[in-house]
Amino acid sequence: MTIRSLSLAAVAVLALGAASVPAQEVYSLPAGRGNVATLSVVIAGQNGDICQRWNLARTCTQAQVCAAAAAPGGSSCTATQARTAGVRIYAITQAGREEFVTFAIALPRFLEMVSSQQSEERRAFCEGWAAASVSTRNTFCTTIGLASGCNPGC
Repeated sequence: MTIRSLSLAAVAVLALGAASVPAQEVYSLPAGRGNVATLSVVIAGQNGDICQRWNLARTCTQAQVCAAAAAPGGSSCTATQARTAGVRIYAITQAGREEFVTFAIALPRFLEMVSSQQSEERRAFCEGWAAASVSTRNTFCTTIGLASGCNPGC
């Protein structure tokens, strides 16, 4: 199984600078027969839970759950629209498992890590802000186009 298009360039650009970030990368995750079978069972369970949440049979279709959830696109919602509405029914195929690993497992954890890193950066910035002299803070404010005495929210 291969995870494709985990292209989160916007986050990487902020963290690393545009010059050092490739446009896109592809990451692979080996999965043996047992892991594929287990993942398929997990996906079927997640799909069933989504169907039940909308008072549908555990074997509902993407069209049925999108209609029940009034997702954008209604019963013809796209995969992206279904994911955005939180009602994606993943196919029990290699492509479906790949999509599930990418969007239901890897992406949420990655975004948690980004948020944690941003919180740490904010904490460090605010610590430095508090320790900086008024003159240094005012210089920083005017350098980024704000008035002297600006408050970065620390």
